[in-house]
Order: sequence, then structure tokens, then C-alpha cells
Amino acid sequence: MADSTWVTIALIGLTATILVLSGIKKKASLGIMVAVVLIIVAARLKQTSFAQIGLFPPENWLTTVLLGLLIGLGLSLLSIVVIPPLAEKITKQPHDVRLVEGIRGSWKSLLSWLVLVWTVVAFGEELLFHGFLLSQVIKLLGTTILALVVNVIFNSIVFGLAHSYQGRSGAWSTGIIGTCLCVLYILSGYNLWLPIVAHGTIDTVELVLMSRGADKRLRELIWKELPQPGG
Repeated sequence: MADSTWVTIALIGLTATILVLSGIKKKASLGIMVAVVLIIVAARLKQTSFAQIGLFPPENWLTTVLLGLLIGLGLSLLSIVVIPPLAEKITKQPHDVRLVEGIRGSWKSLLSWLVLVWTVVAFGEELLFHGFLLSQVIKLLGTTILALVVNVIFNSIVFGLAHSYQGRSGAWSTGIIGTCLCVLYILSGYNLWLPIVAHGTIDTVELVLMSRGADKRLRELIWKELPQPGG
């Protein structure tokens, strides 16, 4: 096995382990920072590049932004009224949203979180999980249908476990959303900007609705007697 292959395997293993452990230990921000360092190291070793990660201009910026907003809006509604409630029913545990609970009724806190979402969360997570990690696995497995299915499953498991600080149901929910974003990245021709816009839109809609208490009202329209988030 070539030396570059071993380097790729090491980068995949280290990145996935750091992200998962940071989620379990509730140190997500630390995990992201360390993983970014790994990307820098990989770039220095010529194991990745902006093009390989997917940071190249899309064919049409307007179409990309509008499509990302539309897809993000749809996924955000699913992530509020369908996916988390189902995950809570399966795991018998509420979705732990205590990290952002302070935005309820607070526009100042909401705006702070929205800045963080668009500068760190959407861009940073898409860069790490779908831009870097997925592209490294592609180096090993290729882009056959079977290889991509395995890649998406692996990526989604890591994505979900990296959000373990949201509880078991939160890990399941984010894992499912991560699958959607992963597939979106592949279908966009491995261009990262569409999933970045969609990811940012998902989090923006969720936070805005949560800040006004509308997330609970939407859930109550469909579900009854669900455990309350953050409980």
C-alpha cells in the first residue's frame, strides 16, 4: 500500500475520532478547531486542496443560493416537525437544545447565534464533514454507487455522533439531516456552496422559530404528548 494511502487512512481516522469524541465530551467547538488544523496539515502534505474539498465557484451563484435557500427551508421544517419527534419516540429521550435555549425571547442572543451559524457552523461543518472527510474517503473507495453509499453512511454516523451533546435523539436527528446534506454535496458535483447555503438556512429557520416559540407550536399541530426539548 502506497505511503499516500496510509496518510489518507490516518487523516480519516484522526478526523472522525476527534469529531466524534468532541461531540460525546460536549466539546464540539474544540473538535472543529482541531479538525481544521488537520485540514491545514493535509494541505501542507498535498493530501487535499480547495478544489478537492469543493470550494470552487458554482456555475451560477444565483441559482446555487436560491436552490440552497429552498432546500434548506424544506429540510428545516422536516428537522423541526418530523425528524426530531420521531427520534424522540424511538429513543424515549428529548432532543437536548439547552445550548441554544437562551435565544427564546431574546433577539440579541438570536442575532449572535445567526452570526455564528453563517461564519462557523454552516461553513465549518460542511468544510469538515462533507468537503474534507467525504473527499478523503473517496480517495480510498472511489465513486462507484456502492462506494458512495458506504461513504455517506460513514459520514452521517460521524456527523450524528459529533452532535451527541444534543442527546441520543439529537444525534439521530442530525445524522439524518447530515445524510441529506451529504447527498446534496454529491449531487451538486462535489461543490460545497450549495450544502453550505442549505445548512445555514436550516439552522437559521430553526433558530428564528425557536426564538419565538413557534417550533413548539408547529410540533403540537402534528404530534401530541412529546417530551419537551431540553428536558
